[in-house]
Amino acid sequence: MIENSKMTPLTIALIAFLGGAGVTGGAVIAYNKSQQEQQDIDKVIKSLETQFEKAQASVAVSLTETDLLKIPCSTEYINGTKDKNGNQLTTANGDLLCKEMFCRMNRQGGGQGSNGGAGATAQECQAISDTSLNVLKINTCFQYWKDGAGADQNSQYSQCINQFQKKN
Repeated sequence: MIENSKMTPLTIALIAFLGGAGVTGGAVIAYNKSQQEQQDIDKVIKSLETQFEKAQASVAVSLTETDLLKIPCSTEYINGTKDKNGNQLTTANGDLLCKEMFCRMNRQGGGQGSNGGAGATAQECQAISDTSLNVLKINTCFQYWKDGAGADQNSQYSQCINQFQKKN
């Protein structure tokens, strides 16, 4: 029966309209579904980012906790302790450990309460560390110094310096 029937322009337009509406409706439904899925994924990602940011902030606070400086920056640690007569009871350690720890703590984004401001550079902290190591070398090896000890590779002084220069 369809073979003999002639389609009028109105019938063709109606079929085209219904077909287009069906395709468009299907596309809109599929798009809305994908948008909903994307929103769900965005919510999960945002939740994970928030958890990550909280954990990162917690670590930064832990690494910049000023309680870590109490001992190496204390007067007793830096200058040692003395009795009433002025005799040294405990060894003076100097302030280099305090300076290095303070510097490294400030590498974590500027320290607590700085709102992520610029902290110390790695080079600044490394310079303090290198100075500390050089002081340790001098204090440890200089006790073996005798005239000409630097020229004699077998001297205790040279052997002491060689130990510091070895890389692990």
